[in-house]
Amino acid sequence: MTSVQRSKAVVLTESNTPLQIWERDVPPPADGCINIRVLRAGVCGTDPHLWKGDQTLGGPVVLGHEGLGQIIELGKGVTTDHASSPIAVGDIVYWNPIRPCNSCYDCTVTQDFTACTNGTFWSPANQSQVWASYTEVATLLPNNSFYRVDQRVPLDAYIALGCALPTMLQAVDALGGISRGCTVVVQGAGPVGLAAIMLSKLAGAEHIVCIEGNKARLQQAVGFGVTIPIDMRSPELASMEQRRGYISRAVGARGVNLVVECSGNAAAFEEGINLLARSGKYLLVGTWAGSSKVAVSPFQVVQNALTIIGSTYASPGHYYRAIKVVQANHRHFPLVECVTHRYELADAQRALEDVAAGKVTKAVIFPQGIDK
Repeated sequence: MTSVQRSKAVVLTESNTPLQIWERDVPPPADGCINIRVLRAGVCGTDPHLWKGDQTLGGPVVLGHEGLGQIIELGKGVTTDHASSPIAVGDIVYWNPIRPCNSCYDCTVTQDFTACTNGTFWSPANQSQVWASYTEVATLLPNNSFYRVDQRVPLDAYIALGCALPTMLQAVDALGGISRGCTVVVQGAGPVGLAAIMLSKLAGAEHIVCIEGNKARLQQAVGFGVTIPIDMRSPELASMEQRRGYISRAVGARGVNLVVECSGNAAAFEEGINLLARSGKYLLVGTWAGSSKVAVSPFQVVQNALTIIGSTYASPGHYYRAIKVVQANHRHFPLVECVTHRYELADAQRALEDVAAGKVTKAVIFPQGIDK
């Protein structure tokens, strides 16, 4: 296939305005690039934040940074994915939207690719090459890391935790791992929270507590391994003090070793830090978009020897590891069932609104049309 393709894409022109559908010509891929037909585009909780203007984008962009696509054309020189596995037209790949420069201090020394100031994340809408996922056809450039997936695994299993699983894999690396036999509290049961629960279960945590106000999400969390579900909207667990007492009674004298913030709500910080036992660790992942502040006592942190760790997004390698985790465990966790809402490309606006309203566990856009 060497002809020019026509493709529709969902474009955010400016914050707090309706999304638009733009059409463009997609030329054959240049050397080192590939063109893919996007099959699944996950709606991340970050997308509504972008729509609402919580982060400046600097011009119209094509939305979507979670995606699975089928290769329709390989540019010259492309014979393998970024894990050196052979690829061909028809293969399905999972890709990283971050395009690091691979030549700066953060890329080559710290390997903190999200800190790369020379790289790009958002895909400008006014060009033919779009690497975002809210589009019918995407072009992956040489520094868009992509990995072939096993097509025997349901595609919904890969997209279910979207960028949440790579993000949580990096966060657990920053933490130094989850100790076997520990007690973990996960704040929030969206995709990031479910990823944290799954990794805690795989690591052998003894108690996994989840605090969530959405009953459907909380039920989903139980399927991923939560042993102590807490519905924060129930009258007997409505206050932080009530929840703290309940958790203390449920997990015993050793207390909580690890709290993972996955709610995106700054107010969760106050509760989380007060749940920790001495020498406990607080892993902050969800509070990425926003600017709220909460009070914290440095004396409490020092006197209780607490550790607070923040982690931002993921590196290409975590995308590869996420694929392996899904392929090894999709039969043991209800990943496919996480995809609760499906949308056509033209319904992207409603998808973002539903995610923002907390109506879904996982929303997925089907640029080629919803599977029948």
